[in-house]
Amino acid sequence: MALPGRITGLLEATETRRALAAVASGAVHLTILLAALFFGGRQDGLGSSDQLAMQMVLIEAPDVDRSEGVELAPLEPTFSSAQLAELLDLIEPAPALPPAERVNTEPAGGQPEPLDIPAETPAAIIVDSVAPAPTLQASAEERAALPGKLARLVGEMAGAPETQLEWEENGKRYSAKLVWERAKDGTALEHVVAQVSAADRGKVLSTRIMLKRLAFSQFTQMVDNWDRLVQLHDDVIVGRFHSNSQFNVLHDSRVGPKFLGKVTTAARSFEMFASGRRRQSEIFPGGVETRTSRIDLPEALQPFAWAPDDEPSRVHELTDDTRIRFFPDGSYMWRTNGATGPGYLNSPSDQPVYFIGTRGSTLYVQGTLRGKILVYSPTKIVIEDDIRYAHDPRQEPDSRDYLGLVSDKYIEIAPPGVTGPGDLEVHAAIFAGRRFVVRDIDHWRSATLRIYGSLSAGSLSASEPRYATEIEYDQRFEQRRPPGFPLTHRFEAEQWDGQWVERASESPERIVEETF
Repeated sequence: MALPGRITGLLEATETRRALAAVASGAVHLTILLAALFFGGRQDGLGSSDQLAMQMVLIEAPDVDRSEGVELAPLEPTFSSAQLAELLDLIEPAPALPPAERVNTEPAGGQPEPLDIPAETPAAIIVDSVAPAPTLQASAEERAALPGKLARLVGEMAGAPETQLEWEENGKRYSAKLVWERAKDGTALEHVVAQVSAADRGKVLSTRIMLKRLAFSQFTQMVDNWDRLVQLHDDVIVGRFHSNSQFNVLHDSRVGPKFLGKVTTAARSFEMFASGRRRQSEIFPGGVETRTSRIDLPEALQPFAWAPDDEPSRVHELTDDTRIRFFPDGSYMWRTNGATGPGYLNSPSDQPVYFIGTRGSTLYVQGTLRGKILVYSPTKIVIEDDIRYAHDPRQEPDSRDYLGLVSDKYIEIAPPGVTGPGDLEVHAAIFAGRRFVVRDIDHWRSATLRIYGSLSAGSLSASEPRYATEIEYDQRFEQRRPPGFPLTHRFEAEQWDGQWVERASESPERIVEETF
């Protein structure tokens, strides 16, 4: 660092260098005294008081008694008294010593008295660090049981904003505060934050678990009442499958169904019809869980019951049977069935778009769409041709194209004379409250019905021999849903690291309150 200009001028003077030497010696003494006070208690700082006194004697002005026989170089005058006073005014004074510390600096016999500083004087600066709270890993049994317990309890909350719960299990006393986080828009999911504490063998532990409310779109296939005349045969289901009732499986030497995901049923068992040697593990590589809880279908499916905060959305109310066609640029056209003319064409929208049919109206859909769209009819929706996303998420993971098809009663695949020959592809989450139907199944099969998304229904018709079926889950539904798509009353853990944090010995209820 450079010196100020007037100090540089003073340094060029040639008077009273001896006076400066004496002052410099005193300044050095003062510095050592302050250092001794600062570092006195440190093992790596200054030594004992005798050693310090000896060092001070060696750094003395030329006119002191050289009793130790140390030769010092003579110093020539440099500053006048006036210049020295000006220089001292520029020096920042040292901080005052604490009142409790006393130092004797009075010289005796030409030498300063030894400093009376204990060897173990505490350091002047003390850093207070708080060690992180110890953590404990939850047991494998607890990692499996606790989220499931919370999910069941949350399902019984009936939408309460906050709930306090207590229970005891395996000798542990648990307490939890559950806070419901509503969906921020029609495509978001609902969450519950569970702050859990537990008392175990004198220790008080706490952890945080995030649960999400499952939408029906998060089941690759979900069926309420399985039709006894329908068998899963030439079907591939990639993702989660659930049935509230007993379902039927048929496999033969040629073909059999494949469930490439978790399979659950609320029934005691499922029915297996076999005419070959295919093993059950080949059909259910992920296993089958029976006697699980039911997933009840909602009584009302009106979209805005599931998307109350979608105010910026675009809504089209359709009072008659209407045909809707989507285009890859995000525009779409609809025309009342039987009407003449081109119908209505609307520009693309970055906001969710809702087509809402009135009671008794049937909506017919097809095309390639871009954007977030829901088509709802209380009566019927008919798929007349392929429905594809303009940006297929399997090739473009950042795709923002979503389609939901929701009906209180029926969703149908149109007859072959409408859809045409060959495969039919549908990118959508489908919910048919009463039944999902494939028309004219006796048509000789030469194609596959491919659904990319999900299919939930009160019941299903058969699709063979017209179509083999493949249903592949849209992984984006883990985080979002088509706008206004209905939600289940089932919850599952979304985030939990399985770690307990040990707290001070306080009541679990108080810890829960302090954490929020």
